[in-house]
Amino acid sequence: MRTAFPMILILGSLVPFWFGLRATFKSDFPLFPIECGSMSPVLNIGDLVVVQGLSSAFEVKATEKPEGDIILFRKPSNPNELVIQRAINKTLVNGVWYIRTQGDNASSPARWSMGQKAEDTWGDGYFHEKFLIGKVVGKIPLLGYFPLSVSVFLRTPEALFLFMAFLLIVVLFMYPSLQKKKVEPPNKA
Repeated sequence: MRTAFPMILILGSLVPFWFGLRATFKSDFPLFPIECGSMSPVLNIGDLVVVQGLSSAFEVKATEKPEGDIILFRKPSNPNELVIQRAINKTLVNGVWYIRTQGDNASSPARWSMGQKAEDTWGDGYFHEKFLIGKVVGKIPLLGYFPLSVSVFLRTPEALFLFMAFLLIVVLFMYPSLQKKKVEPPNKA
């Protein structure tokens, strides 16, 4: 029972923390693990990036590396797949922003040639801003290895919440001094 209460307390405090994190960064994916080396050395495999949500592609700085924003977006042909690349160009077409991206290690820009609907892509490899999730505003080196090594399902917001709960529980057991200990009065003999 002694360890159950702190665990319940931790899990109970993580719920507001997780939703607070999502609200603060205005993103369903405020934390996201890097699983490929297409953006190295800026982002390496195993980094955990912090993603700030955006209301429009207007907020994206799109230019060649290293100045263009690194963005997280849904792949137009498979919106369940998330991609991180640098925004290198954007254009406004009939009131809608379309974005062109490139991995820092790629020799040419990505060509998003098809989506599920005709308006999902435009021109020579641009994708519709509706696929934009946010831009990378920070990174935590190596912390992304845990969710990457455990399972693909950890890339959902709910699973990242569970991952954070697990980390806090591990920290509590590694550092027992963080747990409040019951102090007994001295014996009077």
